[in-house]
This record gives sequence, C-alpha cells and structure tokens, in this order.
Amino acid sequence: MADFEKALLKVLRHEGVSFLPDGRPDPARTGYVNHPNDPGGETNYGITRSVATENGYSGLMRDIPFVMVKQIYRRRYWEKLLGDIIGDQDVAEEMFDTAVNCGPEVVILFVQRTLNVLNKNETLYADVSADGVCGQQTVGTLNKALKATSAHKLCILRAIDSLQCVRYIELAEHKKKFETFMPGWLFNRVGVKD
Repeated sequence: MADFEKALLKVLRHEGVSFLPDGRPDPARTGYVNHPNDPGGETNYGITRSVATENGYSGLMRDIPFVMVKQIYRRRYWEKLLGDIIGDQDVAEEMFDTAVNCGPEVVILFVQRTLNVLNKNETLYADVSADGVCGQQTVGTLNKALKATSAHKLCILRAIDSLQCVRYIELAEHKKKFETFMPGWLFNRVGVKD
C-alpha cells in the first residue's frame, strides 16, 4: 500500500520546499509565496491562507508549523483519495500531487474516467461512477486495473498527466493571469516521476 510520508516529500519539493540533511524542512526554503496573480494568495508549504484558516491556523503564514502542514495534507488530500489503500506508490503519488494542485475531486474524476475506458468494455472490471468521489469502489477498481495488464499503470499515469495538462491550458486560456504559472505547472507537475 502507498506511503503518505514518501508522497508528501514529492509534493513538498514541487511546492518549493527544501530539506536539511536531517530531513527537516529548511526554514529559509519553505516555498513561501504571495503572488498577486495567484487566487490562493499567500501560501507556504503549498498551503494557502484560506486552507490554513479552515484548519484552525490563524498565525502568520510564514510561521505555520510543519506538523500542521502535514496534518492538512493528510486530511484534505491524502485521505480524500484513500491513499493508504492505493496499491501502487507511483500512482498514489501522482494522484496526491495532482490533488494538491488541481483539487481531489478533479484527480478522482480523471482516474474514474480513465478506469472506465481501460476496462475493455467491462471485461477486465466493471465501470465506476465518474462522480469525483473516491470510495472503496473507485480504489478497489483502480487496484484491479493496476493488476489487469503490465501496461495499465503507465496508461493511468499518462492519462492523469494528459488530463491535467489540458486542465492547465484551459485555465490559462480562460484567465490570462494563469499564464504566469504555466511554465511551473507544466514543468513541475506534469510528467514528473521523481
């Protein structure tokens, strides 16, 4: 089953966090930003001010405790994906990273749609509801798909990346201010398997 701590390290690196040799985040490199074009506003460790507030934090964003950051990531993203029972670390990490950047419901819908077109007209496994809600059926079907053929894992990863890329392009086409973030989104978030 997938490991939250390992997945979190990948996400935090994509959010601009650097780590000290002992594994703690470098206090000078936590990914703090407050970009005027970012609708999320002030952000640290990839956590926006509004998300921090929703989770009970009222201090300065530069000072948000790392233990709280981890709790927010676990509750708001990992648990919504049922990450602990996803049978493949790479797929869990890709889903988690996409959930952080696009929202859990978005990546869940990407996966559900992908599962429904990879099942050879339901001969490999049954369709799932493409509703953006991750339950036992979605993750159970995902785990079946990952075992269906040797190519399914790569197909699922490529589909998530492809749908994510289209989402970013559509966002930037509809709101020009998002063009600011396109190089980072496409470079750091799509197709990265580190």
